[in-house]
Amino acid sequence: MNEMLQEHNALTTPGGQNARELWIAMIGDMVASRKLPPEQRRTTQERFAQLMRELNEEFASAIAGRFAITQGDEFECLLQPEVATEQLAEIIWRIEERFPSPAIRFGIGLGGIDTDIPNPPEPAILLDGPAFHRAREAVVFAAREKCMGGVFLGFGEAHDAILNGLARLLERQRRRWSGRQREVARMLHSGMKQVEIARSTVRTPQAVSIDTRAAGWPAYVEGEKALRAALREALRSNSVDPVPREDRAGNQDLG
Repeated sequence: MNEMLQEHNALTTPGGQNARELWIAMIGDMVASRKLPPEQRRTTQERFAQLMRELNEEFASAIAGRFAITQGDEFECLLQPEVATEQLAEIIWRIEERFPSPAIRFGIGLGGIDTDIPNPPEPAILLDGPAFHRAREAVVFAAREKCMGGVFLGFGEAHDAILNGLARLLERQRRRWSGRQREVARMLHSGMKQVEIARSTVRTPQAVSIDTRAAGWPAYVEGEKALRAALREALRSNSVDPVPREDRAGNQDLG
């Protein structure tokens, strides 16, 4: 993976672009969905469409191009970089929780957008530019190398390496949770305290505490915090100046 990142960034690192033109594109690809039986594939696509509607509503403040399904088993979206630094980890969590099987791989690219970005946002499938090209390259790499949890590309060589390392570690920890540990992690992630989880699951606080430690929850929380910090630093390095939502109408002068 390091060789791919070095080759890419040697040619396309976006640090010299107009900072106000940089955005974060995300492409998701459902793994092996075409191998599902017809009825299961139909219900899976219905669940997928429902998830896109929920993400568009819940993360509206971060969206520059709405989550949109492409080819039935892929999605695209465009995120405002400054807001995405805080919400991208949450978006990945929500998608993976809703689709543990078939799993979804992600490509996340930083770059410019060649088309107008309307306000209010329209479906991301109507947008195009280097951010999406990098996200596509990243998701293709993820498929080839079987990388889950997100592949980042275009943030700069060192930043890509840090973001990808954190993404791999977080995904590996999620994948290793038992069913009971995942249930506790899900409740903790929603903001519940251990004593509340014990009451909700009719278990002892000691049992919940054991599952919390076994899941490595404190380390996981620190990992997500590190991912957010790494994204903020990557954007500062690329001199990204957040574009206010009211300034994102198609041909409006941003200067």
